[in-house]
Amino acid sequence: MRIIIWAAAALLVAAGLVLLVDWLLPATREGRAETVIDAPPARIVAVIADVEAQVAWRDGIAAVERTAEGWVEVTARGERISFVAEEMSEARIRLRFASEAGYSGTWEAVMTPQAQGTQMRVLERAHIPSPLGRILARLLFNPQAFATKYLAALKARAEG
Repeated sequence: MRIIIWAAAALLVAAGLVLLVDWLLPATREGRAETVIDAPPARIVAVIADVEAQVAWRDGIAAVERTAEGWVEVTARGERISFVAEEMSEARIRLRFASEAGYSGTWEAVMTPQAQGTQMRVLERAHIPSPLGRILARLLFNPQAFATKYLAALKARAEG
């Protein structure tokens, strides 16, 4: 009986530590990436704005559905992420997003024409209000790697 009590106490302490760590993690995470794309800004904007075609060039996107406000991406895992374009110009693209998984945020790309193509810098900020979601996001999602992968796919599509 004593072993069961000690095991239960240890389990409660471990759960308490996990919750404490969850509460201490910041609610917002950022991912940054940049690259030079051998295409003018107008071409890059056109590729990004053609959201239905992103299924063909982005890994992990199963479907895209247009809505009155913007569009919804359905991931290969079945998650639905709603997007609204706040700005879509040849200098800057700014999107707001919200996932049914409980996080939301902004995605911003700044494009600077260069002699050989366009420098593109991306910043994605995701706000995760749930303490448990914060720790899961840290374990399962790297926003820096995601931004880098997205830009590589965009570069291949815009230059192709």
